[in-house]
Amino acid sequence: MLQLYGIRPFPASRYPGWMAEAPSVLPDDLEPTNFGFLAGHSETALAFRRWEHPDPVGRVVIAHGYGEHGERYRHVAKWLHNRGWSVSAMDHRGFGRSGGVRGDADGIRAFVDDLVLFLRHERRHDAQRLNAPPRVLDGMPLPPLPVCPQVLLGHSFGGLVSLLALLWHADTLDGLVLTSPALAVRPVSAPLRWVQRLLLRIAPHIPLELPNDKAQVCSDPVFVQRYWADPLCHRRVTAAFAEALDEGRRELISLGHELDRPILLLEAGADTVVDPDASESFWAALQPGRLQRHRLEGLRHELLHDLRRNEALDLLAPWLEGLRAGWNPNAPHATMVGTKDRP
Repeated sequence: MLQLYGIRPFPASRYPGWMAEAPSVLPDDLEPTNFGFLAGHSETALAFRRWEHPDPVGRVVIAHGYGEHGERYRHVAKWLHNRGWSVSAMDHRGFGRSGGVRGDADGIRAFVDDLVLFLRHERRHDAQRLNAPPRVLDGMPLPPLPVCPQVLLGHSFGGLVSLLALLWHADTLDGLVLTSPALAVRPVSAPLRWVQRLLLRIAPHIPLELPNDKAQVCSDPVFVQRYWADPLCHRRVTAAFAEALDEGRRELISLGHELDRPILLLEAGADTVVDPDASESFWAALQPGRLQRHRLEGLRHELLHDLRRNEALDLLAPWLEGLRAGWNPNAPHATMVGTKDRP
């Protein structure tokens, strides 16, 4: 039955992505200044890279979507770097150069915990790199205040994880940019939904290979070809991963009013993956003034890989500048580096 829908079983793999060759380089790319690993949830090795600016106005942390990795955003890193931002991108567990079974999950919280760990890691890195002044209270040393604004940019699945990071650990970021966040996906056929429920009961961690029609979500043929040739990309997914996404949506759906950072939401008008109209009630619940929302008609799911991606970037530029100009490290929400607000 699965083959009828272009889905086939795939052997479980802890593919050592860190051993793969780097994707091809394009003129619009900026090569990372350094790579690294940190131990995430359950000690899973999480790969990350940075594009450091010598005199940054802030840092943007990129959370990629399903089936891809942080190095697919080298052109975005260059665009941000040219505007004075340092950039970081971590590969989610099971994707890119990070460890873990490809496309598998043990609940949504592991992805959120990994991302929050990385956000704190980058806050500390900037505090050390930019020589944050020491702070002392009653003779006791305190963690330093953030030294620059930190913005999280989450795409699709990464957008869902980013929203949960903001909900549970708001101190780790000062603003959130979302491109096609996977809050509500297009409905799948009844037979596929039945197969997913069955696999969740009898074989939740058996990976399947999804059809790879990248042209449906990305209109730039250069990026489509690059994706197909990229050894760090894959289309493997387990029923447990699909359930983790559903779990994340259930966690969020009634809590939009608790999100208390500026949010820029960029939606694709020709999105065949995410249904932006199905999440209206969630966005309507946000506190007044928190959300800036734009629907880009004709663009496909991967806004930042679209032939018309400059339309999205033209909206991002003034939003980032406004956030940077209004950022205050002493504001109530600018909690100290290394602290936690929610378990």
